[in-house]
Amino acid sequence: MRALRAADYTASAAADVEQSLDRLRNEFFDCFLVDVRLPEGLERVLAYLREHERLELTPIFAVAAVDEAGRVARALDLGAADYVVGAPDPALLGARLGLRLELKHWREAARLALRRLEAEQKRVEELLQIVIPLGVTLSAETDFNQMLEKILAQAQTLCNADAGTLYWRTDDDRLQFVILRNRSLNLALGGTSGAEIPFAPLPLYDALTGRPNHHNVATHAALTGETVNISDAYRAEGFDFSGTQAFDRNTGYRSTSFLTVPLKDSRQQVIGVLQLINALDPRAGGVMPFDPALHPAVESLASLATVALQAYIREQRLRRQIEELRIEIDEGKRSQQVAEITETDYFRRLQEKAREMRLSVRGGTRPLEPRE
Repeated sequence: MRALRAADYTASAAADVEQSLDRLRNEFFDCFLVDVRLPEGLERVLAYLREHERLELTPIFAVAAVDEAGRVARALDLGAADYVVGAPDPALLGARLGLRLELKHWREAARLALRRLEAEQKRVEELLQIVIPLGVTLSAETDFNQMLEKILAQAQTLCNADAGTLYWRTDDDRLQFVILRNRSLNLALGGTSGAEIPFAPLPLYDALTGRPNHHNVATHAALTGETVNISDAYRAEGFDFSGTQAFDRNTGYRSTSFLTVPLKDSRQQVIGVLQLINALDPRAGGVMPFDPALHPAVESLASLATVALQAYIREQRLRRQIEELRIEIDEGKRSQQVAEITETDYFRRLQEKAREMRLSVRGGTRPLEPRE
């Protein structure tokens, strides 16, 4: 104990095996020193340390007298990492403890990295289970609204998001709402719902100055082509969430976390934006920030959404062109009908009679009687 304190470590002792085990259950220690002469307890203490995951990387030193080499060997066999014999020099003990603690740190870092790698691999597998079947489904889907809704729903499921919005970029550089879904509010607008979205498009550029509109997070993502992750919209700096806050006041909702992903075509041009709102904690149920590790997965879904959105945009343009052509055709028909009427003999006789009537009125005479 004195050697540990002299080496600038805080030390605490347990009187027997039961007290040692009790403290191991309820307290945290960086290192353990176990007396090899602990009556019938060395095996129990070392076994407990090695059986519990939170303790198994903690270095264990066997403490022994000079003539207890056999017990030291036994302790090393049972899992001790190092040993101290006799009254160690504080500087030497401090150096050995420091080395073991640094090794523990790197082992913990390696274990954490491995767990993250395993988690990423699991997410990739989950994504494949979503993207591949979704891609097969979309290849047979001819209803573009239905297709876009499926992608938005899968993105919500992947991130456990409460709400989602899909925008497409119009020819006049605005973000037009295409689909809006909110599970908590049981709200479904646009898409196959048939309900019109009452929100005005978001301009990408200021109408007066022509400057890019980076105030809105969706327009910012469209202008920069970057994914934006916001933990709390009410505390975010650099973006204007006044429209979101107005929506919250009107509905009693609380829009908190946002994940906004641009939709890029093969030329890396942004043609739309996918936005998810309020990631839900699967355990506690409350709202939490979106996990940055999910960005690649959502961006992969965004690639599918881009293909579907391009088809949707083409369909909308075609509909508009057909409507414009229909108007032109209608106007052409009316012109043709007018021409057909004005070129008839009957119309010419009417025009002649009208001229005669005007002349007779000017000359003060009675109009000529109509001729058969």
